Amino acid sequence: MTIAYDKVFLDRAADTLGRMLDYSVHSLRYDISAIIELFIASGTAGLFARGDIRTIAGMSGIELAYEVLEKSGIAYERTQPRYTKSLSPEYWCGNALARMQWESGLPFEEIVRTFQPQAFITGYGRDRFSFLDSLPIDITETERAAKIRSFGEHFAEDAVSHFISETAEPVSAGDTPLKKMRIKNGLSQSGLAKASGVPLRTIQQYEQRQKDLAKARAEYLIALSRALGCDPSRLI
Repeated sequence: MTIAYDKVFLDRAADTLGRMLDYSVHSLRYDISAIIELFIASGTAGLFARGDIRTIAGMSGIELAYEVLEKSGIAYERTQPRYTKSLSPEYWCGNALARMQWESGLPFEEIVRTFQPQAFITGYGRDRFSFLDSLPIDITETERAAKIRSFGEHFAEDAVSHFISETAEPVSAGDTPLKKMRIKNGLSQSGLAKASGVPLRTIQQYEQRQKDLAKARAEYLIALSRALGCDPSRLI
């Protein structure tokens, strides 16, 4: 799959976005959907998705929250963060969002049309309540926190897997080689346009056979094959 940044940065990026949402909700008192909207509208989400190293790994979650507010022209007071050992549902929501974006290659604004942060929070709270009931009563607080953190990790992983399966496009025998290769690489048409530099409308015309890719400009064919990591001949 074509991705914007190396997987070595993914854990850091996911942790940063998770802590940004945690801090924004629990310390700055923002609604989670509102701060995600600001994250997207401020252009910060675009930098994050493109793998801007400063955004994904060069600042803390608190600094990322401040940056979003500053870019949005919103005044704020620096507030002492409130952390828990087991981490909050908002943290795991941000963690999952970052991983969804990395795995799908979709922009955040497209992801939140399918993935609902508030539904994630509600589901987390419901399942966490049942999970806590299943824990032995004689474990230490440290063990309890570790188990809750492990629960959060698995809950986020399940959300990512569900999102990827829900957004995957079906492949049929009649599809063009370009479309088959794009879907195999986990890219949307807009994601491929972004990765290759070939106009979105042109990619749509190739996939719908309104234009013949075999007669495409050489630079388009080369750009598409590079973005998809294959030989140009496999696309025609």
